[in-house]
Amino acid sequence: MEEHAPRFNLSIVSSDVEVGGARLSAEYALSDEEIAIAHWWVLINCEEVKYWKELHLSFPEVDGDLEYHNMTFANYFRTWMDMIKSDDNPNWSHELLLLAMQPQRARVYPTCTVNDVKFVSEERDSRRRTQNSGVMALGHGLDYYGVLHSVVELVYAEGMKVHLFKCRWFDTGAQSMKMDQYGNLSVNTATSAYEDDSFVFATSVKQVFYLDDLARGDAWKIANIVHPRNIYRAATLGVTIPGPEADAYQEPNAVGIHDVATIRENNVKHGRVLRIRDEDSTFIDVDPNEETDDDSDDELRHRLPDINSDTEEDSSDDSDYEP
Repeated sequence: MEEHAPRFNLSIVSSDVEVGGARLSAEYALSDEEIAIAHWWVLINCEEVKYWKELHLSFPEVDGDLEYHNMTFANYFRTWMDMIKSDDNPNWSHELLLLAMQPQRARVYPTCTVNDVKFVSEERDSRRRTQNSGVMALGHGLDYYGVLHSVVELVYAEGMKVHLFKCRWFDTGAQSMKMDQYGNLSVNTATSAYEDDSFVFATSVKQVFYLDDLARGDAWKIANIVHPRNIYRAATLGVTIPGPEADAYQEPNAVGIHDVATIRENNVKHGRVLRIRDEDSTFIDVDPNEETDDDSDDELRHRLPDINSDTEEDSSDDSDYEP
């Protein structure tokens, strides 16, 4: 990790994330549409942007219309940040201005270490004896299980980086997830869902180890959340460890998780419909080493700015994407 990397005061920027491995080939590069979706996902899930989201939804032009809000908020947010540019406003910050400018490039990696837990993309994991691609995202009332497709590093102005996991999610419907009498959750890994909503913050997932479900067979896997033991961070203990860092925690590999083509074929054959994650679902930053518990500014009165006015667009930021 870069010791002298600049610090940015946003909840979505974490110093506990370190990407690794050679950047993936052009086959894994995000399209312009995927970059726009990833940026939108970052905006709507950034705590510091919440005030501006609620303000946008409250205007008569929007009137709570979520579809219109999703289509237009990013442009309005950028215009607002450009118009205000004042630390006197408690809901404005320089980091929010950088965020509003959209990412200058998007890099894609095969591995990532979060709080000393190593995650590996599904494709690379399939060639290893250890398993590090299983993921679980904590939602409010619904948890999502899947595998890591790739690690996405969105680079904003001044080097501000936001790290996302692009995931392949399994279906969370009642026919695709079963709990036995011992509390073991089994997931049908031959299903898929949320294909248009594949991103999640790298800090918002726990690692999952998929065990073969011998009772159900086929593509059914028992999801075992990984709780690494006896892993301590040197910075926390006040100890400096010389030489190369110890390897991050890993689990032995399992086999038999179907690829995307097979899953889609199974979805069609069994009449399954792909579903999109609930827009109200939010994700929580978690420490992968932590046990899981199962159990306005009144003076500010802006009008919606005219985003089609003479505001000059900075096309360089939108075109300088780097796979």
